[in-house]
Amino acid sequence: MTDIMIYIVIGVFFLLVLMTRFSPEEAGEKAVARRLWLLSSKKYFVINDLLFEKANGNTTQIDHVVVSPYGVFVIETKNISGYIYGSENSSTWTRHWKGYAPGGVYKQDTRTFDNPIHQNEAHVKALAQVLGADIKFVSIVAFSGKANLLINDTCSHVVYWSHVRRVIKSYTNPVMSVEQAQAIYKKLLTINIQDRNTRKSHANRAQINKDNYRQREIESLGNNRCPKCGGHLVKRTGTYGAFYGCSNYPKCKYTHPAY
Repeated sequence: MTDIMIYIVIGVFFLLVLMTRFSPEEAGEKAVARRLWLLSSKKYFVINDLLFEKANGNTTQIDHVVVSPYGVFVIETKNISGYIYGSENSSTWTRHWKGYAPGGVYKQDTRTFDNPIHQNEAHVKALAQVLGADIKFVSIVAFSGKANLLINDTCSHVVYWSHVRRVIKSYTNPVMSVEQAQAIYKKLLTINIQDRNTRKSHANRAQINKDNYRQREIESLGNNRCPKCGGHLVKRTGTYGAFYGCSNYPKCKYTHPAY
């Protein structure tokens, strides 16, 4: 075996070791961070895993923020495989996966998850409270290439990881100077919470809130009620098949797949 082949084998080995150290979410964030690292450091200032305190005293976490003369890009990363269905206004999106699981068993799995566009809008709102509403924010939701995006009726950027830099670089009209962008970047660095205990507490609270919402959703669906507003659920048919929507639409845009 040549020296080059040995180095390649060692490199692949260490890459596999590193991948096993992270959860799917963490692995996805690191994959996007590597792509953002390729942006010019003279014009684009990147912060990964930004955790800061909101005006109400609670903390919020943003996967990636890129500050540039062309705006502040707020990126939510999703490491989800399968067919992804959703729209701009739906409360939840649906992920449908089918294939062979370990052991050669063919399986299908359908799950819902919170609309990531709405999730990232909350991040933008929190940043605007800190930096000012007059700043231009651009929301980007980035999915793994293992996902098949079947998203309709959306004005927001919903793309694959490999397209994130392309979206960012498509903005070419300056809205601030490089010096102003650097000042915003430095301000974000000062509010970024690094304390491990605080970060652990934030992650635990986020998981508890998610579990509590899922439990309320299950109970509400069992009673044919909307978990958002308590309205009745009505079965409808859309572009991607049957689903349940809230009877209070358009005031409440909650949806749930019919399966």
